[in-house]
Parts: sequence; C-alpha cells; structure tokens
Amino acid sequence: MAKSPTRMRRLLAMEAARIMVEDAVSDYRMAKEKAARHMGMTAQQYWPSNMEIYQELQARLQLFHGQTQPRILRRLRQTALAAMEWLQDFQPRLVGAVLEGDATEHSKITLHLFADTPESVMFYLLDQEIPFTEDWQRLRYREGPAMDYPLFVLDFQEVPLRLVVFSPDEDRRSPASPRDGKPLRRASAAQLGKLLAAEPDYS
Repeated sequence: MAKSPTRMRRLLAMEAARIMVEDAVSDYRMAKEKAARHMGMTAQQYWPSNMEIYQELQARLQLFHGQTQPRILRRLRQTALAAMEWLQDFQPRLVGAVLEGDATEHSKITLHLFADTPESVMFYLLDQEIPFTEDWQRLRYREGPAMDYPLFVLDFQEVPLRLVVFSPDEDRRSPASPRDGKPLRRASAAQLGKLLAAEPDYS
C-alpha cells in the first residue's frame, strides 16, 4: 500500500531529525536532502518544513537522549558563558541550538559579536595567540536580501566556537531563524547566566 503524502512527510522529518542528531548535521536543508536520498524520495513536495523537523528533533532527544542531553546542554551553556565573558568587549550574544535547548554532544557554540571592524576581533584572537580559521556566514532576514558576515572558527575549552561579526548598529536587527523564519533569538551573558541559574545542577 502506498504511503500517504502526510505519512511520507512525517517519515522524512523523522529521518532528517535522526541525521541531525546522530550525524552532527546542523543545516536543515542538508538534513532533508540526505534523508530524501536514504529513503529514495525525489519529489520535494513531500519534504517537511524545518519546523516539522525541529519538532521531530525535540521528540527524538527526549525519547532517546533524555538522560544525557540535559547534562550535555548545561555543559555547553557553561562553556558558552565562559566564552562570552572572555569576549565581553564585543557584546557577545548566544544563538542557536545551545540557547534553544536542542544541542547535542556534536553541537557548536555560535556567538554573534558586534565590532567596528572584523579586524578588531581578529587582532584580539591573534593577541591571545588563539588559532582560528576565517570564513563567511550567509544569513537571511525577513525583509531584504541575504547578507554575508565574517566568521571566525576556533576551539574553546575543547568545544567548537563560531564567532559571527556584525557592525555595532546591527545589535537590534536579528537575522531570520532557519527553523521558522522569525527573528533569531539572541541572549546576552546576563540572560544566559539567569538561564543556567534556573536549571538543575548535574555536577
């Protein structure tokens, strides 16, 4: 019996969620494409939305990783807070899975920094003798074209750290979330500290 389109979307969303958790894939479209190849689905009209995949991701984390994921998440948030204190001159804001709560052992910490020039961040890292690589991060907005931002990638306390550099006047204009298209949630060090204080301490 042929599967209904709704059933096919659900199965594809579940497989994409599995790939994001187990294969350390953070990009929704990449996870969808990989899931479609695994399941032999070529018709994109059956592809789930990013939000559908996120819902399956949350369910999977709770079902299969409920005993370990909260501890991993707390450790990543503590590491993120330490990185934000280290980079306090650049008004760091935490974004992504570590803030939203769906981070896994494979997740990276992503911080948005605000500086007059990307070089000021680069010189800071050089002064600290921190090895890093340079790249670009393309971000989309609800209004206007996508934009490319300087990206520095390094290891901080054995966790991959991604630093996306914005100009100072962009602190109130957040890019669109890849999950639902709404403005991406950002958290300051003080806000992250309050979040950690409200969590159970697993130490």
